[in-house]
Amino acid sequence: MSRKKNVSEAHEEHADETWLIPYSDLLTLLLALFIVLFASSSLDKAKMEQMGYAFAAAFSSPLSSSKEAKVQDFIEDAKALDLGDDVGIGSDAKGAVIEISSLKLFDEGDASIKKEQVAALKRLAALLESQKYRRYRVVIEGHTDDRIFENETFPSNWELSTARAGAVVREMKEAGVKETRFQAVGMAGIAPKYPNFNSFGEPIPHNRQLNNRLVIRVEM
Repeated sequence: MSRKKNVSEAHEEHADETWLIPYSDLLTLLLALFIVLFASSSLDKAKMEQMGYAFAAAFSSPLSSSKEAKVQDFIEDAKALDLGDDVGIGSDAKGAVIEISSLKLFDEGDASIKKEQVAALKRLAALLESQKYRRYRVVIEGHTDDRIFENETFPSNWELSTARAGAVVREMKEAGVKETRFQAVGMAGIAPKYPNFNSFGEPIPHNRQLNNRLVIRVEM
C-alpha cells in the first residue's frame, strides 16, 4: 500500500510592518517640532532682543582678549563723558562697571534723581545707545547700607534701592535707550562694598556712605 505524502500548504509571505510604529512616532515628533518653530517665529520683537542679549552674555568668555578690549574701550569712552571725579569707572568679570554715590544722585531716603544729575545720565545714555555699545545688556543695581530704613513711601531698604534703580532705567529710557536692554535690581544692604563695622563691632560711617551707591553694569 502506497503512503500518501503530506503536502504542506504553502504559506503566504507577509511583509514585516513593525517599522510603521517608529515611523509614525517620528512623524509625530516632526509635527511637534514644526509647531514649536512656528510658535517661536511669532515671538514679539522685545522678547527676541532679550534673547539676543542673553546669548551674547552667555557666549562671551570672561578671559576673551576681544572682550577685554571692548571693556577698556567703554571705560575710556565713559571717562570722557565727565561724569564727575567721584564716579567710579572700572570693570568686573561681566563687563564694564560705573559706580555712582547715592547721595550724588538722590536726596537721603528719596528715589527722585536730582535735576543737576540728569544731564550726566543723558550723556551716559547716548554712549550706551551708540553703535559700539547698543547691543549690550545693562544691569542697574541699587545698594544701601545695613541701617534699618523706612518712611511712608519706602517701607524698607529693599523698596528704596529698587526704586532708585528703576528711576535710572526710566531716565535712560526717556533718553532713547531701549528698555528691553535693562534689568533693574534692588540689593538693599546685602552686598556691601566695604565693611559696615570695624573689628570691635563699631559702625564705620564713611564705609556706610560708600556702600550707598548705584551700580551700572554693561555686560559684554
